[in-house]
Amino acid sequence: MNWHHAYNGIPTARVTAAEGVCFTCDHAPSGHDHLPSDSLSGELAVTITVASPTIPGQRTEDRRVVVASRSGDPEGACTWEDATIPVTTLKGVLSSAYETVTASRMRVFADHDHVLTHRRTTQKATALYPVLLVHDGGLNSDPETGLSARIMLGKNSPRKDGCWHRPDYVCAAVLPNDLSSRTALYDSAGRWMYSGSTNKDDRKYTNRVSETDAKKRLSQLRKTTPHLKRISFTVEIEKFYKTRRAVVASVGNQRFCGTVSKPAEKDTRTYTGVVVRLTPPHSDPLIDTKFNEFVFFDTKKNRTRRPVNADVLERLVEVIHSYLDNIRQLMDREKAGVPRNTNTRKSTDPKTWLVHEIANGKIDDNGQILGASDPKVDKGKDSAVMADRAQIKQFLLKLASKGPGIPLFASVSNKGNITSLTPSQVGRRTAPGSLAPVKLAEKSGVAPARSFTQASAGDRMWGFVADEKEDNASQAAAVRGRITIHPITPVQPGHDSWLQRPAPDDKPWRLPTLASPKPSTGAPYLRDQRGRALPEETTRAGTYQPKQTLIRKVYPTHRKLLGREGLPNSTPLEGDIGPHDTVVGSFLSPGAKFTTTIAFYGLTPEELAVLVWLLTPERLVPPDASPDDESMRRGYHRLGFGKPLGYGAVEISATDVYVSTGEEMASMYAQLAGCLGFTPADTATTPPARLSRALDPLPADFEDSLPVRAFVRAAYGWDDEADVQYPAADEPANKKTGVSATAKWFKEREENRVKHGIDPDHCKIDSDYDLPDLLAPSDIQDTYNVTAGSSKHDRSDSAESGGRKQHRQHRASSRNRRKQRRP
Repeated sequence: MNWHHAYNGIPTARVTAAEGVCFTCDHAPSGHDHLPSDSLSGELAVTITVASPTIPGQRTEDRRVVVASRSGDPEGACTWEDATIPVTTLKGVLSSAYETVTASRMRVFADHDHVLTHRRTTQKATALYPVLLVHDGGLNSDPETGLSARIMLGKNSPRKDGCWHRPDYVCAAVLPNDLSSRTALYDSAGRWMYSGSTNKDDRKYTNRVSETDAKKRLSQLRKTTPHLKRISFTVEIEKFYKTRRAVVASVGNQRFCGTVSKPAEKDTRTYTGVVVRLTPPHSDPLIDTKFNEFVFFDTKKNRTRRPVNADVLERLVEVIHSYLDNIRQLMDREKAGVPRNTNTRKSTDPKTWLVHEIANGKIDDNGQILGASDPKVDKGKDSAVMADRAQIKQFLLKLASKGPGIPLFASVSNKGNITSLTPSQVGRRTAPGSLAPVKLAEKSGVAPARSFTQASAGDRMWGFVADEKEDNASQAAAVRGRITIHPITPVQPGHDSWLQRPAPDDKPWRLPTLASPKPSTGAPYLRDQRGRALPEETTRAGTYQPKQTLIRKVYPTHRKLLGREGLPNSTPLEGDIGPHDTVVGSFLSPGAKFTTTIAFYGLTPEELAVLVWLLTPERLVPPDASPDDESMRRGYHRLGFGKPLGYGAVEISATDVYVSTGEEMASMYAQLAGCLGFTPADTATTPPARLSRALDPLPADFEDSLPVRAFVRAAYGWDDEADVQYPAADEPANKKTGVSATAKWFKEREENRVKHGIDPDHCKIDSDYDLPDLLAPSDIQDTYNVTAGSSKHDRSDSAESGGRKQHRQHRASSRNRRKQRRP
């Protein structure tokens, strides 16, 4: 692999002890009304050293990102003495790291309670069936929804269970809608006049026929065949890839169109069907390559109806809601200002008929959607683009009760069951059997705690507030954390270079905009039950499945940037700050140092040991680390802006610890010799000895657990020369469409995997689109059965794999070297 993924993930697969209460198990936290006698309280002295350019920002009124000011200056720190890192930033970094290495529950999980949608590839679209969604409560309807889908099989024979593979004919008849359509047009006298092609040089006209005449005839065809009109028609049949398709020839008694070449077979029948125009009237084409509309039709012999259950309906609602949500996001961006690249999609761009009907409709006084074509639409008040899922569902049921029903495209299982419905062939869809991210979190035990007994290690240490209360509770569960971070102050005397600001005549720095993968991309956000990356052949349709697990997002360290001056990959700002720009007004350069104190109380020895471990950079080093310089054998935390670019690597190091047990604290209170926040100095031992003693209770095999090893890899990075970046991040965006090279990379990756799934013998998996994981598969296999926080006696040394023994020996060697360097 010649690159490492800058947007990576640490597995959330949780493995708990077979019996008893373990450190990483969920259980109720102790109360705050007293300190248990064996609990630990005290303070940690901490130094923060900047290792790569860091922007621990606050935003100015003109949207610049600047180093935060201790004095509260709205323009950010102007001198080194005034620079700081916000306490909330450091707390977020450490709490996230603690939750990760202890395999804790996630604490924030808002807006992820619905299944995700993604765009279907053109290869997958060929397997869809055209249907009419009908709400009539008939014999073939689902008893709960009252819905059924009339599957319009066209010229195909009736399907039998087990035979719902690709049909012999494309089900819907082709109705040309553009001169680029590879079909022929006939004049009102039934004479051939034009043959279409995407290449203008290949288009053919009969004598005295112009392009204007051909467009006029197309206009007459549109007028004769409006959307949802029932028509009688004839067809001509042509070969179409590995199948055949019907092209509309005559409508009623008038010839309009046909195939450009001699029909592949003779068909003299007259059919009855429903015109389906996905492109709304007077709208531009939905996509550059859409030149045809459809006629959905069937026969008495092959007429087929299948029930549509509540799950399929809800997934259709989700698809439409995702379209509307995307339009709302575009509207918000446009309100903020015009994007730099005006070729990007706009909220007013053409939409599929059904989405257009809602988005351009209104909501009446009763909260119901009036479609764009509804005669009463002007009586509505609010735009239906703001419709929620309940309103969308209600509108669909109403629309399905009228006329022929709602024309849609369906995925049909081999048993003949409707598994999904979508408004268009190559539009958004939900993956059959997929779950909402929150459901995956619940299945793997990492959903946010809703009760005290569900509190994980991170919840007990840092506190939590449940998103909602349990059914039998009067209020939501809440626990206050046991960590307090004091203000972060700059080391004095400092260096002028530690706080970088542009010279008076210079411009601030503009960071490149990176297109991070969306959750709907699937693979980057998921692992299997053992925490391994999903198989490379997995398509988006195979993601968010019941046996998959989520990840914790992480940005691995870019070791090439350690110690590097300036802001790599940035450019001077030209003109005004755009609404979508990230502009840096100041930043911290490598070498900048801060100090702070972290107070803790009521911790268990294991909790303190893990916290100290996180604050020991020398422990955040994987066994294969290769630098000869011992000072470089350390891992880093990440904070602030620009993490995908390598910014924000900081060494957070505990320099001393002061600890008292609950029993000692009680004695000091009784004797008025000390209290929380005022601990007598320990003059009998050295700081390194105190820190080493605090690490002794570190749970057995803690460093062997999967989340810990993945975290260490992310903290350290890699010693090789491969870049840490987003896929294709070093390539420019498409000049015509504005689509980023990263988005294009994921699109091409999906197409390759889909083609491989359809025809694995002729389309191999392209390794250029492999997603590199943090850990090698063999490393993950070695760590799966090891639980962070398990007892030292949970397994025998003889059960260790050779790889795990080697890793243990590497770590032991590193610890010995550190001990030898201690005073």
